[in-house]
Amino acid sequence: MADINVLLVGTGALGSIYAWRLQEGGVRVTCVCRSNYAAVERSGFRIKSDMYGNGTYRPTHVVPTVEAAIGTEFDFIIFCTKALPNLSDNSDIISSAVGPRTIILLIQNGIGIEEPFHARYPHTPIVSVISYIDVSQPEPGIIEHGSISSLLMGIYGNHNDSTKHRLDALSKVWNSQGALCKVVNDIQPFRWLKLVWNASFNTVSVVSGGNNTREMLDNPQCKELLRNIMREVYCIGEAVTGAPLPERMGISGPDGFIDETDKRDVAVEPSMLMDYRARRPMEHDVILNRPLQVARQLGIHAPYMEAVYAMLVMVEKTNV
Repeated sequence: MADINVLLVGTGALGSIYAWRLQEGGVRVTCVCRSNYAAVERSGFRIKSDMYGNGTYRPTHVVPTVEAAIGTEFDFIIFCTKALPNLSDNSDIISSAVGPRTIILLIQNGIGIEEPFHARYPHTPIVSVISYIDVSQPEPGIIEHGSISSLLMGIYGNHNDSTKHRLDALSKVWNSQGALCKVVNDIQPFRWLKLVWNASFNTVSVVSGGNNTREMLDNPQCKELLRNIMREVYCIGEAVTGAPLPERMGISGPDGFIDETDKRDVAVEPSMLMDYRARRPMEHDVILNRPLQVARQLGIHAPYMEAVYAMLVMVEKTNV
């Protein structure tokens, strides 16, 4: 059994699956639940998973706030909330739980998500995490998960051997429970790689009027728009990292992403579209605005991303 205490903040669809896998591996997990607190405290998470089977997951502890978890020294704090720095700096909400042994993991989309946490906790190791998972929470405490679950993790900034050793131990638990997890030396190229899909399909699904991937790809003009956005992300990302972006599962380049998405048996409803329909704030700052800021600093022109970002912000103002 792993002698590890974890605090997971933002235990929604994604967070519940990764918390479940850790606890199945012997980790003690305290879940901070917000809108779904009453349902999870009463009945746990009722999970239907093509990958792991069906079951009820009851965390070691369920609390409505981070403050309610005070009293335990946490080895890891896993942050799974939406990245919305344009609305607020939410790095402070875990301050009461950060201790001398804590390592902070950020499972979030976008570029530049680590900076607020590094600034607030300069002596605490920060780990940047990318997740690939098909999961939703159609109602509080009800989780529907498909057959994808993988994590890429990389330490942000300087670190010592102890941090790497402890991160490897956490990764081992996830792997032992079927959540594929890999620790890499430099996570940033993989952040830009994931942005290729998020900056295109996610954003265009909203500004095109609420379309899934099949509907977007069936329209030749929309398909070309997606391809042009992807080209811009590749251009910016490769300029930042100084090397070609890596492949993922043999997929590379705009045409590779488009072909892979086009071949899926089931059309994807992008997460940003789901946020829009639920009248929730969207992650346009870390998915479009921050990459565009980097592009301007490098003298790179990205007109397709600029246009979609302008429309997305306007659409959100009339919706939220």
